[in-house]
Amino acid sequence: MKILMKGRVIVDLKTYEKTRYQNIYRHKKNKNYMIMISKPSKTSISRIDGKKIEKLEDALKIRDNPKIKFQKGNEAMYKENFDDVWEKYIEACVVEKRLAYNTLTRKNKTYNKYIKGEFPKRLSKIVQKDIIDHLKSIKCSDKQKNQVLKELKAFFNWCIGKEYIIMSPIINIKPIKQAKVEMRYWTPEELKRFLECLENAIIWAKENNYIKKLIKIRRVKIFTLIEFCLGDRVGETRALRYISFDELTTTAEINHSINYDRKSDDFLSLTKTYQSQRVVDVTDRLIYEVNDYKQFLKDNTKYKVSNNDLIFFNYERNAPLSDTTLRKDFHEYCEKANVKKIRMYDLRHTYVATMMSEGKELYHISSRIGHNSYSTTVDKYGHLSNKTRKEIAKITDKYI
Repeated sequence: MKILMKGRVIVDLKTYEKTRYQNIYRHKKNKNYMIMISKPSKTSISRIDGKKIEKLEDALKIRDNPKIKFQKGNEAMYKENFDDVWEKYIEACVVEKRLAYNTLTRKNKTYNKYIKGEFPKRLSKIVQKDIIDHLKSIKCSDKQKNQVLKELKAFFNWCIGKEYIIMSPIINIKPIKQAKVEMRYWTPEELKRFLECLENAIIWAKENNYIKKLIKIRRVKIFTLIEFCLGDRVGETRALRYISFDELTTTAEINHSINYDRKSDDFLSLTKTYQSQRVVDVTDRLIYEVNDYKQFLKDNTKYKVSNNDLIFFNYERNAPLSDTTLRKDFHEYCEKANVKKIRMYDLRHTYVATMMSEGKELYHISSRIGHNSYSTTVDKYGHLSNKTRKEIAKITDKYI
């Protein structure tokens, strides 16, 4: 019997789990088995004649039969080099994972600048020392080195899932410690002061019949309310249509992000990850504000505003409003309201911090804000102390 095996002896317990049988492990996701062998040489076996070991009985027979002559597999996939497999990984990121344009661009830039051609060995021969030596050799900031490490980790995890390798050579390499950048968000008082400033500015613009100014102020207000109430990403907010908000179910559907690819003719792109597509509950108050903004545009502009239109749309240029325009207007009123100058993206942090202050579980917040996994939310927001949480805002409608 020909046994196909891979030359790794360390088990990645994030991918495989122990069974009650010694030296037999089961893949957590695929449920197939892997056997660790010490004689005649230390190695691991996950296939028989090119097929996965699906039955426990087969795994036990292989483990307990000392007469089996093990032959190293010679399938093409185990001979491929790093760069060839990376190309397949990027293709999978597009077709299977359906990653957003910005995410793919970052991966490709990091690869082309710091990774391409640096690992001439076959993929299955790359070990931890190769990764460490490479990280030491590249000339860039610690932040960029951590980004390289992050992209390599995602790549090797994908390789494990596709069974190019059993153990990631990067699993025990820790990121370079850096001073954490303080997360910025608004306190309840700042949020309330900002919205009050906008309301006063709206009254002033109406009294003086400054329509263009009024449109800008109303736009800043609805953008702030949507970002704060949904906790979504800026690109996702920019891709929302009026029809995205459903009055009957009081939900908002987030299926797209704005397309940052200037060469594309499409305004919309995929969300950051496929799992980021979601439907979230909203309040009647937020839906009212969105509809009121749409009616305001109908009444005060010459444009025909329909339910299928993007909420943040430049009718003059027939294109979505740019990040630059939205950011400039937002920061103008940060200054006028005398509040901390934060990024538009920090309204997302403000939402999460607010929900935590109200005692909401990170598990529920995670799915709402479109994180791929709960651990991502914990890593990003778990450090907020109880004291900080109690000092932050009450829930959204209390400040609208």
